Amino acid sequence: MFGASTRHEPHAPAGTLAEILAVQGPLPDHQVAGVGVGIAQYLAVLHQSGRVHGDVQPAAVLLPGHDVLWLAPRLSPRAATAAADLTKLAITLVECATGLVIDGAESWTPESLVEIGCSTAMADVIGSIRPQAGAASAVDALTRPDQVLPRRSNDFA
Repeated sequence: MFGASTRHEPHAPAGTLAEILAVQGPLPDHQVAGVGVGIAQYLAVLHQSGRVHGDVQPAAVLLPGHDVLWLAPRLSPRAATAAADLTKLAITLVECATGLVIDGAESWTPESLVEIGCSTAMADVIGSIRPQAGAASAVDALTRPDQVLPRRSNDFA
């Protein structure tokens, strides 16, 4: 799904999400949503055990291939709460959708996300993530069946 071909090395890691974004630029909406679901599911399990990740960002998202996503071990103590993890998830999704590095201190609206390159559908999905509601609600927001996210047939080649 992401990164270089693994034809010769089927188990070679594709790299981090940050590396993929640096090479490929913004991801299509359905891949952004897929990354978001993977991170949110990981965070839901982590938060249910009473722990937080603390450094959700593209450089911490490992993509080993075969549609698998892992979060690297906590790299920084910046986020000390589950809500902070989910705020960083939303920022990561904006970075995936736009290819831009986003300032987490700024306030973003769906309209401003569209102005910087998010599709209207993805801006609405990202805007519906409520950090205080928990990771499970983020999974629900990213996998709503009424969301029509464009898909290209060659994205998984």
